[in-house]
Amino acid sequence: MFIGSMLFVAMMMIATPAEAQSRKEKKAAKKADWEFEQQVKQMERQRKLDSIANLAKPANEVFQNDIPCYAESRSDKEFYRELGEGEDTKRNMARLAAVKMAQSMMRERLAHSVKGLSTDYSKLMNKSGKDSDMEQLIEGEMMNVVDSYLNDADNPCERWSQDRSGRYHVYYVIEIRKADLVDMFDKAISNNDKLRAEYDRDRFRQFAKEYMEGQGE
Repeated sequence: MFIGSMLFVAMMMIATPAEAQSRKEKKAAKKADWEFEQQVKQMERQRKLDSIANLAKPANEVFQNDIPCYAESRSDKEFYRELGEGEDTKRNMARLAAVKMAQSMMRERLAHSVKGLSTDYSKLMNKSGKDSDMEQLIEGEMMNVVDSYLNDADNPCERWSQDRSGRYHVYYVIEIRKADLVDMFDKAISNNDKLRAEYDRDRFRQFAKEYMEGQGE
């Protein structure tokens, strides 16, 4: 009876191949979970260290180090510049998105400039300030120039990268020379029959040049 009981216990302790494989898989899964947890903790520690390091830097240095083409996207007395960023699983689509973003931002910036320029010039030429027809016509002509010129803007910087998930990141800068805008604004206004009679070409060109040069960064 005693020997039979011992044999029964021994048989119960012997695992079947399937049970042994199951325990092995559980052990491997547990190890994988532990390794993943350690990786997450390491990433969190590194993120904290990076944050501390960035806090010790001036804000502009952080931007320049972290954003591709940032330094090349700053406007100055000679150029208007804008930086666009695009992201997609396809590089050409990411590039297109970056170009469209840069163009949209440039149009918004120039719309503000055109509005201010047309308003100030119209006030300069019309002392009473009651007639807004000139201002609206000049603004319309200049915005037509902006819309037609955006696709021909120069590209001083373009960079791309691919992250671990396979997505592409494209950074694209466009720039427009302010002197070119003055030339095209002048030509557009000169060709408008309603504006030609009151248009002082030399005065406008000088006024527009000084106005846009004053708009730096």
